[in-house]
Amino acid sequence: MKSAGIFRGMVMGLAALGVCLSGAATAAPPATKPVVHDVALMGEGDLVGQLVDAQGVPLGGVDVVLLLEQRPLGAARTDANGGFAYRGVQGGVYRLTAANETGVYRLWAPGTAPKGTPTMALVTAGDPVVRGQCYTNDYCYQYQHCHTGLGRAKFMLSNPWVVSGIVATAVAVPVGIHNADRGGTPASP
Repeated sequence: MKSAGIFRGMVMGLAALGVCLSGAATAAPPATKPVVHDVALMGEGDLVGQLVDAQGVPLGGVDVVLLLEQRPLGAARTDANGGFAYRGVQGGVYRLTAANETGVYRLWAPGTAPKGTPTMALVTAGDPVVRGQCYTNDYCYQYQHCHTGLGRAKFMLSNPWVVSGIVATAVAVPVGIHNADRGGTPASP
């Protein structure tokens, strides 16, 4: 009889843990800051770049728009190798938009960029390549946490069928234990 009470307490504790973890799994992932790419301007403020897809294949014949504070400054069409260029650009923070993708770029005036800053803007368009098993869960997809034990638990607990199974077990097991402890046959009214 005492072991049934201990077992009941363990089951209830696990059920409570499952409910708590399911809430953590469905919580919104933390907001991320946009990635800012540094590029050193060349010559008299020449911005040179290349537009590629997610697999690195150059995209030709696509307009690349240069924006300053949401104001378009111009558009350059890519060549067959995905290359584009702007002349007379001043240093500052700009956006490059191409093929429905936008990137933020900090352009350094000629001679002012930190050592090792690239002299070419690489703009990637299209969906990123997805490898592994996290293709349906936004948290795993964005933050690549599927490889950790906690990440797998969050991934599993984000499935409503798994959560429903945990809740059903948390209700059914104590009821079954309670009914088994009553002993004998049930009396009819």
